[in-house]
Amino acid sequence: MLRTPDLRLVGLSWDRFEINRPFALDFPETRRACFYYVKRGGAFFRTGPGQLHYVTQGTTVGVEGHPHQWLDRSHLHRADLQRVDGGQGGAGGQGGAGDLPLELIMSSIDRSAAVLQRLPHGAVIIPANADPFAAMIRGCVELIELDQAGGGPDSGVSRRLAEVIMLQLVGFVRSQLWQGTLPGNGVLHDEFVLRAMSAFFARPGDAWTVETLAVAAGLSRAAFFERFRKAFNDTPLKTINRLRLQIAADMLGRSNASLSDIAQEIGFGSAPALVRAFARQFGKTPGQWRMQSRNGAA
Repeated sequence: MLRTPDLRLVGLSWDRFEINRPFALDFPETRRACFYYVKRGGAFFRTGPGQLHYVTQGTTVGVEGHPHQWLDRSHLHRADLQRVDGGQGGAGGQGGAGDLPLELIMSSIDRSAAVLQRLPHGAVIIPANADPFAAMIRGCVELIELDQAGGGPDSGVSRRLAEVIMLQLVGFVRSQLWQGTLPGNGVLHDEFVLRAMSAFFARPGDAWTVETLAVAAGLSRAAFFERFRKAFNDTPLKTINRLRLQIAADMLGRSNASLSDIAQEIGFGSAPALVRAFARQFGKTPGQWRMQSRNGAA
């Protein structure tokens, strides 16, 4: 169980960006964990090839030291835009004028704190409507801004509020694992399995094996396998493949991505392999699933 006293943030930084023109902000790999809060406007956030997200006002993004970018739509290729929610990312039309001005709050802290190592090895994105996590973060951001006016970004009050935000990121990851994938509640109480599954959800297209999952968890292969089976009542690779197909089903319902692109993104390698596995699990082809999901019948 994660509790606020488990976390002590020292050296907290807190900045605000106000951007009124086309932009591309590059952040290299760092030993600091960062979180961002979109206070106004909208932008695209990218952590690597194929990992592009459109985020709007009220969205929170957590990154554990990995290189990433913030940019407006004028810096993207048309193919990139088509991959984001079927080309619907960005309400600003040509040039993204509706996304500007962008007001982005950034905070960072040394990621050596144990709780920060439990974030996914990529990015955590909390939508504005993902309460109670989003509401808690929104309130903390407002209070930190008030506190800065008097005590500065590294005051005791700001540090404690930032700790709450970091814990909300971890809590959101747990809730997603629980709501979308788990047959039991073991993973919620096993930090090692949580680390491995967070790593998988951040990069489902990687060639995951029991060994690489164990490395992500920080355990030996044998110890990880035993803990995983206890949490999921199944083997790691069978569970990973089942979750990949659930991700594929979600992508089919919300995007226009091709089967080849989906197969590559979730780690199936080829469209034919995805079609066969998808039909076995769901009893229908990906094309049938996409059509029915668009009609509300999947």
